[in-house]
Amino acid sequence: MQAIYEYVCDMTIEEIELLQHKYSEISKRLEDANMQLEAANRKLKEYEEKAKKAEKASKMKSLFLANMSHEIRTPLNAIEGFSRVMVETDSQEDRMNYMEIIESNNNRLLSLVNEILDLSRVESGEIIVKNAPTDLNYLMNSIRQLFKFRCPDTVNLTWKKPTRPVTMNTDENRLIQIFSNLISNALKHTPKGEITYGYEVMSDTEEIRFFVKDTGSGIDPQFIDHIFDTYASKDAEQQRGFGLGLALCRIIVEKMGGTIQVESTLGEGSLFTFSLPFNGSMNGMAITSRSGNMRTLRVSNPLDQSNLKTVLVVEDEESNYELVRIVLQKRYNLLHAHNGIEAVTMNEEEHPDLILMDVRMPEMDGLDATRIIKEVNNKVPVIILSAFAFPENIRKAKAAGCDDFMAKPFNVEDLIEKIEHFIGSK
Repeated sequence: MQAIYEYVCDMTIEEIELLQHKYSEISKRLEDANMQLEAANRKLKEYEEKAKKAEKASKMKSLFLANMSHEIRTPLNAIEGFSRVMVETDSQEDRMNYMEIIESNNNRLLSLVNEILDLSRVESGEIIVKNAPTDLNYLMNSIRQLFKFRCPDTVNLTWKKPTRPVTMNTDENRLIQIFSNLISNALKHTPKGEITYGYEVMSDTEEIRFFVKDTGSGIDPQFIDHIFDTYASKDAEQQRGFGLGLALCRIIVEKMGGTIQVESTLGEGSLFTFSLPFNGSMNGMAITSRSGNMRTLRVSNPLDQSNLKTVLVVEDEESNYELVRIVLQKRYNLLHAHNGIEAVTMNEEEHPDLILMDVRMPEMDGLDATRIIKEVNNKVPVIILSAFAFPENIRKAKAAGCDDFMAKPFNVEDLIEKIEHFIGSK
């Protein structure tokens, strides 16, 4: 230090000024380098955020495609299967029943196609709202009639009639579309219980608050913030997805000048509400109420011949089970479970010779049920029948312990051949 001190003391003014100048240059270069580094870090962060968004968008679209694949294949399975069965029966009554099932699934498929087309229209800004005086009580009754034959006996659809009936200036068709999507979504997640819908006048905000409440499975908190996103979906292999309906609801409600929200508790149910500006008057109109009755969750083959082997069919869609029942009832004793929990219980109680397992079901999915069943009895063959037919779905099914996999819509002869391969025909 002493040497440095003496060296500085011996420096001339010119040398000190030169040293200061060099120090300033070095400081400036360091400052420029820091600024460049900060700019590079900002760009890197932007690239990382874009990459994350792109990865998330890709994942959401993949989930969306998987969900749409399931939604399309499910009604196609019933349409194709019952069309073939209808040709082979001589009973006029059976043909009419099969025709009703085909028509119902055809309408379901048409509704899905319309949703896809609607989404394309609204995303391109082509949606048009046509307001006119609308009697809300009349509209609520129309909605009940619309779902009269779409609700299973285990679900009670109730309109909560308001104390002050209302006529408001709104788009009746769009309002029905919103309710239809919300109630359809509630039905997906409510295998048994109650769905309540209606409206009320919010005098403090001069709005009409509409609602659809169910006692179903509820929504996981990690999904609830994105429930109205276009590609929002639960893991489609675990539970029923949300599809396009909720995204359409949000877009239509916002186009009509309103807002939409959801509250939900996992395992207890969900409440969807949307509010629209009120511009109308009070009036009155009567409506009839509807009460529901519980159906038996377990259905067995009426033949019940002791010399036949037993097949447990795990399927929550009634039309899909009905198709399998018609095809197999003369060859095997059939048991019916509506979800994975029932499947596990019935496997332990009835000891079936083979299990036909759906994947996406309420309360417990088919893959979890298969894992539990295989732990109890590894020898019982499990054939997956699923509308999810991507390679990843097949891989997960195999990993869960299933013995074979068939995609919906399936070929009747192929199904019979697979079952006979495992347990024979008698």
